Amino acid sequence: MIFDFNKDEYEYIKEKLMLNEELSKILEMKIKGYSITKISLELNISERTTNRRVKELKRKITKIL
Repeated sequence: MIFDFNKDEYEYIKEKLMLNEELSKILEMKIKGYSITKISLELNISERTTNRRVKELKRKITKIL
């Protein structure tokens, strides 16, 4: 799944899924095209954790789309 959402779609997803702050930031960064490594460095979390969060986001987004 490619994170290619416009601002309205992003707000809808964020609201519908009731994302916590970390997941919201990861989603926003993925939409902007950040790599897993860059997201990990920005949020000070491991790449493995970032990958797990991205998989979680994909699973949640798939459920509502």
